[in-house]
Amino acid sequence: MGELKLAVIGFGLIGGSIALAARQRWPAAHITAIDRQPVIDAALRQRVADAVGTSVAQAAGADIVVLSAPVRQNVRILADLARDLAGEALITDVGGTKLATVDAARQLSARLRFIGGHPLAGAASGGLDEARADLFGGRPWILTPQETSLPQDIERLRSFVSGLGARPRIMDPAAHDQLMAYLSHLPQIAVSALMQVVGEHAGADGLHLAGGGLRDTTRLAASPAGTWRDVAATNVEAVSHAIDELTATLQRLKADLTTGDELQKVFDAARRWKATLEESETVDRTP
Repeated sequence: MGELKLAVIGFGLIGGSIALAARQRWPAAHITAIDRQPVIDAALRQRVADAVGTSVAQAAGADIVVLSAPVRQNVRILADLARDLAGEALITDVGGTKLATVDAARQLSARLRFIGGHPLAGAASGGLDEARADLFGGRPWILTPQETSLPQDIERLRSFVSGLGARPRIMDPAAHDQLMAYLSHLPQIAVSALMQVVGEHAGADGLHLAGGGLRDTTRLAASPAGTWRDVAATNVEAVSHAIDELTATLQRLKADLTTGDELQKVFDAARRWKATLEESETVDRTP
């Protein structure tokens, strides 16, 4: 890849992990962190970045710029990028939805080329303190190029993503958002709703009696709301359909509690799909 000049706008869990992985893969890389002052102060103390700033303009000179803020903030950044960022650059993002971001990027000038991205990796808690260099190891990283994207830009991002340890995949932005509504957005919303219902009923004393099953099931309930508000707001139709399907399944279970026939069907299907999920995880992580 040559000497990498990387700027990361939004230096939390994902942005910080990108910087750590890039430093490990390309030790001579020059990494610029752009975020709020307390975050970039931490980035300097932890030596995660070589340069820091609070303005997008300070990403000038980077050959790859990663937008790692919440989705709607990335959309706002894209709207102002031509004004705020001098020179040429290859721009990508890491947002959990793609259509709104790709649409905003269509307004960019030709010197700022955008290809959407989404690493399918994360943690229950966010923030720079949770960042780690191996976060993307063996995980899919979806790229959503536009019809005007240059082949050399796609290949450069493939190489960058692979260098971070991830496995690049190409996908249409609309297909990405539809699939993620089920693979990612619905599970997060359902788990958070489940934890809220259980917590409100059981209270602190009752939760002290909970076993490992509830803890394992509700791991995602520790996720911060800010990122997910943006995800939901930029994928309303697909997420709404997914919630409707889950609600309909729960209603069928409710209507059949005494006989258990529907429960048997759901549990049997769930067990089969869970086995498929575990098999796919094994395949994805095989070197």
